[in-house]
Parts: sequence; C-alpha cells; structure tokens
Amino acid sequence: MHLQIFRERLRWVIRIVSGAVLVAISLGFSGQSAHSAAARVGDPVVLELFTSQGCSDCPPADALLNEVGASTPGVIPLAYHVDYWNHLGWADPFSSRQFSARQEGYSRAMKLAAQYTPQIVISGEAQFVGSDRNSIARAITEAHATPAAGHVGLHVSFVAQPSRMLRIKVKAQVESSTPGPFVLMVAVYENGLVTRIVSGENGGRELRDNYTVRKLVRAFGIEGTQATEKEVRLELDPAWSINHLGVAAFIQNASSLKIVGAAAQYPLVPAVGSAEID
Repeated sequence: MHLQIFRERLRWVIRIVSGAVLVAISLGFSGQSAHSAAARVGDPVVLELFTSQGCSDCPPADALLNEVGASTPGVIPLAYHVDYWNHLGWADPFSSRQFSARQEGYSRAMKLAAQYTPQIVISGEAQFVGSDRNSIARAITEAHATPAAGHVGLHVSFVAQPSRMLRIKVKAQVESSTPGPFVLMVAVYENGLVTRIVSGENGGRELRDNYTVRKLVRAFGIEGTQATEKEVRLELDPAWSINHLGVAAFIQNASSLKIVGAAAQYPLVPAVGSAEID
C-alpha cells in the first residue's frame, strides 16, 4: 500500500515536471542545438523505456521513444511493458513480470526509492522520466562521445521449419581495462503494434507501440578479453509478425548493470517465404 501511494505521488511530480519541460521546449528532438545535431555518432546507445498501457503518463514517452528511434542515428530503443499496472483497470497484453523485475534491478543499482512509469534508462547507468526529451538528448550525446568498452557483432536469420525460430549469431568482446563480470543479453522486439484500450486510465484510446520487447534472454557470460562467438536460437510466438521483428544484443555488467557495447538488426528479413533467409 505504501509503495502504491509513493508511486501515485511520484506520478503527480512527473506530470508537473513533464508539463514544465513541454512548455519550455518548443523544438522537436531533432531540433536540438546545432552542436547536438552535429555531434559525432559513436557506438550504439541502448535506450530502455519502462512503460505500461495502463498508465496515462506513458503514451507521450512511448511517442518520444518512437521519434528518437526514427530520427536519431546510433540508438537502440527497447520498450519493456511492466505488469504492476495490470490490476488498475487494464491488463497490458505486452507486459511481463520479467520486465518489472528488470526495472527493479535498475532501481537497486541506482539506489532509487521505487519503480515508476514512464522511466527511461540510458546505457544502463542513467535514468530519467521517459518524456523528458532534453535530458534524454543530452544523455545520448554524452554516451556517443564516450568510446564503448565492448563490441558486438550480430547476424540474425529466420528459420521457418520445423518451427518458427531465430538463429542469432553473436560475437562479443570486452576491452581488458574494463572490470566485469559481463553477460550478453538478447532482446527480440516488435514494431507496429496497435491496441484499442477499452478500460483503465487510457480507456477509449488507440495506442501504437514500437520497439516492444517480446522476449529477453541472458544468452551467455563473457570472461576475459577474448572475443566470444556463439549461436543463440529463440523460438517465436506464432502471433508475432516476422516482418516487424528486430533483435538487439548488448553486453551488460552483471553487477553495475552498465551496458558497454551493443548491436541491433532491423528488419530481420526482406520478405517471408523461404525456409531460411540470411
């Protein structure tokens, strides 16, 4: 009960802050300063948004993630739908307890009082309100200016028979000066999802979701500085559209949760129809 009260109070603070940001900023994300727009695009930056279809503050953050993903080079957006809103009027069909637990892990690592939505985590080490475009833009620019300590190579192919699955070939390496331990995470996400919300805070709205994480797995551990090459096979739910799926792979510190290297592939295939497309 106390945690729920805390979340409700925090949401009012977020609304006030988000409103102030929107009043103060009339430019779009791509219309930041000339310095920001001309900043060097470095290694890929992972953006993890924790959101829910049951939260009325989340659609603006979802829209911003879509905008950033479409207009900003060198970013890998991922949207995790948490499940702790499901008892408040609408059960998010894309939500998972696993994603709520991931957010809890970030809260512990960053010493936050509790989880909230919408929350965006950048490179596993900085967090902001998911609709705070100015802070997000600055954090992306700073992350691009810092050389990555890890590197990921990724190749994904679709295997149709005997069951729908992805064959994911990954090569991951961490520089010698970077303390571990490290794990290689793989996320399968889907774009173009449309949901008519019939109850809850967003009742009556039609929500469009992109970068929606469908599956997240800890693929393997990384030891030492030698490059690790492995193949990961993931079965796909028949309801997922292969033409709208993407895959992200990223190296994450198992203790601090900082992400030190990443790669993504989207779209996975030019068309569906062959048993395997490389």
